[in-house]
Amino acid sequence: MKKTSWIVLLIVFSLIVFGCARGNRYLPPEGEKITTASDTTGCKFIKNVYFEARGQTLVHYAQLNTYNAGGDTYKIVSNTQERVMGTTIHMVNIEVWKCKKDQ
Repeated sequence: MKKTSWIVLLIVFSLIVFGCARGNRYLPPEGEKITTASDTTGCKFIKNVYFEARGQTLVHYAQLNTYNAGGDTYKIVSNTQERVMGTTIHMVNIEVWKCKKDQ
């Protein structure tokens, strides 16, 4: 194969592997109602979650991870930042909680 064919094959393979590994980024309408909380008294703890996001997508991914874990509230435990290739990446740890009663 020519050198360009190998490059194209590598790009396609990378898109398939890394594209599929990213998972679902779609947040349903009920997921947009998920909020952050500072007081979790009376709430049920579900689990801790770690994710990385840019500043513009931080809330979206906090809501998405909370929704996927079955919670309705999240609490940010830590948020550190690092510059990667000129972009600020947030490394976030959240606690997922179930605070609202099922209706």
